[in-house]
Amino acid sequence: MAPREFTVLLISEDEGLRRAARHELELADERRHVSAVSSVDAAHRMVQDSAPAVILLAEGPFSGLEENSIPPAQLNAAVTSLASYAPVVVIGAAEHQDEVSGLVAAGAADYVVRNEQCLHIAVGLVERRLRQAQTEAQAAARFEDSVPGYRGDPLTEFDGQDFGEVLRHELNNPLTGILGNAELLLSEIRRKGDGCLPQGAPQRLETITTLAVRLRETVRRLSQEWESRQHPVHSR
Repeated sequence: MAPREFTVLLISEDEGLRRAARHELELADERRHVSAVSSVDAAHRMVQDSAPAVILLAEGPFSGLEENSIPPAQLNAAVTSLASYAPVVVIGAAEHQDEVSGLVAAGAADYVVRNEQCLHIAVGLVERRLRQAQTEAQAAARFEDSVPGYRGDPLTEFDGQDFGEVLRHELNNPLTGILGNAELLLSEIRRKGDGCLPQGAPQRLETITTLAVRLRETVRRLSQEWESRQHPVHSR
């Protein structure tokens, strides 16, 4: 099985798009493993077992002007839920771009307006995300390899830049999920304007709480590892 940093998940009803995107991505690097599903629900079942490095989501049919399979009001929810596992590159209608603007601004997603060149642009963004994932994985491996039996000066054996890469890698996903769910919940509350929580709010709050706990535990673990590097225990 390919390492996570070489894996991509494609989500689209359009078989032609899935086939074309898979061909371009795997042709560029034979180490890549590209999986494809036709719905967001199917993607959720897959990412819960093994999260990919990048997700490419085509909002609706790739060719023609058919109706989108994901209604605009649900696009933010779909991308937010997926972005808690991996960055998402979205191909969608121009009028729906604002739905995920918060996630794009947070660096958790990219949006490509659907046109004749959109697949080429989207594949380029996926490849950029894969390179970033590979850099972070290499930094994480250096960090993990240096902790057991550590001896010597942490400043010479562990680069602070590496720690920054690890920190970003470990914290980005839960932060993205928290931000996306909070923004969506607030936008629904403002839209309703009746002072009541919208439908689905308890589930979103539960997701925010779960991700916050995960974030706290990640910070605790990284802090302990960093502390062990600053004050290593030498063998007697």
